[in-house]
Amino acid sequence: LGVPTQSAARAVAIMKASATAHIGQTNTPANGGTKFRKMETIQGDCSALVAEAASYFDRVISAVA
Repeated sequence: LGVPTQSAARAVAIMKASATAHIGQTNTPANGGTKFRKMETIQGDCSALVAEAASYFDRVISAVA
């Protein structure tokens, strides 16, 4: 598509950070700024899900690079 691989990998890394923050409920107004969005979720330990989602993003980054 003509997108430099470094830029594509950086975009995926940003998506990874956003997704893991939403899954793990670690997003805060200070981190999100004007784009902060609170999502309704069930309370509990989601550390395994965060790790699994992060590993998928890491696979995409390694495939792009």
